[in-house]
Amino acid sequence: MFNNYKIDSWQKLVLYIVTILVIGFLFYTGSKKWKFSIRVLIGMGLGILVGLTLGQTTSPYTSNGSTSDLTIIRVIKPIGDLYLKLIQMVIMPLVLTAIIKSFTTLESTDKLKKIGVKTLFWLLLTTAIATIIGFAFASIFSLGKGYEVGTRTPPTIVPIENVILNFFPNNIFTALSGNVAIPVVIFALFVSIAIIIEKKRHPERVKPFVEFNNSLNAIMVRVTKIVLKMTPYAVFTFMAYAVGRNNFETLKMLGKYILIIYLAMFVHFVIVQMGLLAAHGISPFKFIRKYWSAMTVAFLTQSSYGTMPVSIKALTEDVGVSDRVANFVAPIGANVGMNACGGIFPAMVAVITANVFGIDFDIVKVLLLVLITTISSIGIAGVPGIATIAATVTLSALGLPIEGIAIVFAVDALVDMGRTMINVTGAGVTAVLVAKSENELDMEKLNSK
Repeated sequence: MFNNYKIDSWQKLVLYIVTILVIGFLFYTGSKKWKFSIRVLIGMGLGILVGLTLGQTTSPYTSNGSTSDLTIIRVIKPIGDLYLKLIQMVIMPLVLTAIIKSFTTLESTDKLKKIGVKTLFWLLLTTAIATIIGFAFASIFSLGKGYEVGTRTPPTIVPIENVILNFFPNNIFTALSGNVAIPVVIFALFVSIAIIIEKKRHPERVKPFVEFNNSLNAIMVRVTKIVLKMTPYAVFTFMAYAVGRNNFETLKMLGKYILIIYLAMFVHFVIVQMGLLAAHGISPFKFIRKYWSAMTVAFLTQSSYGTMPVSIKALTEDVGVSDRVANFVAPIGANVGMNACGGIFPAMVAVITANVFGIDFDIVKVLLLVLITTISSIGIAGVPGIATIAATVTLSALGLPIEGIAIVFAVDALVDMGRTMINVTGAGVTAVLVAKSENELDMEKLNSK
């Protein structure tokens, strides 16, 4: 039962001692009221050091009846896994109660429609632009030439009509227990609309439910704050594991691909995401400083869902976005129009696959690529590695071999770190743009030190 955790090398003993010391130090910084973002950065930095120094040491690790040699950092990863479990425990009740609380304060459904349309517009537009950037970088640097295709079972492709139908829950309790965000959001919107209508006719009937929901939301917010206290510890273990599990030779072999996709994401981040903020009179530097904690957690957890509470906290408490807009955009942004997972990555995989198999990319295919990635980005679940589904849909729709996914899969976990950060940043930028257009952005809070 505990064979995976027995001390079978001096490196593992050192790992345990260092982990205890790091946890103690992070606890100390918390007791001294150090800023949350600073503590997250400390956890990340210490994780990198541990991953670099101890990550290459391996030991037998048994999981699901099979044993393989893995980095010894694997034994401390359950700390981060526990964090994600706790986030999943609280996120759906938080989203449900927060959306109902936010929108039942509206006097009509018109404002709800405006916020929804603007959210989808910015998320999908930035994803379409991200596709063009991904295609351009992959084409300019001729990615894919010289690669060999490995073997990998392609993921199951869900038809687009099923994706759309799955937005609507046939059982809200199943959606809640399964941590499926969009159906919960849809249900919450229906409830909110019903309350707004009923409030005009019989306000006394809905008042008890509204008060109960507000109380439940306050409790969920408190539970979330308790869970978020674990973030620096989880970041430490995630960072150490991410650095330790990617051996140097693998990274060197696919180094060009990693460098180019991160360069493409950086360009999208600077020109598109930060450019949109600047064009609307918002300082990109102040946004980054206030939203950095969410970006860091996204990078390390590789989960838009897991980052959602941190994103909402940063948007409302630091950036100055209203609770209503933040609680609406964050869950939508974890599923729709994910700039990197739905745009940059599928476009680059498509170009790589075409180059490997000697297939030409004409202008019609390029236009079709932008259309397909934008549409297929709707409903991408915000969990680690799910971008592969979007890429598979894109390859299939373009008539390209699905085996192309295998070319880049060896380092997908490393690339997914950057993808998730760009996705979460895109959702944060969308929230700010929507809030500013609706006069629900506290500029004084955003510009404060």
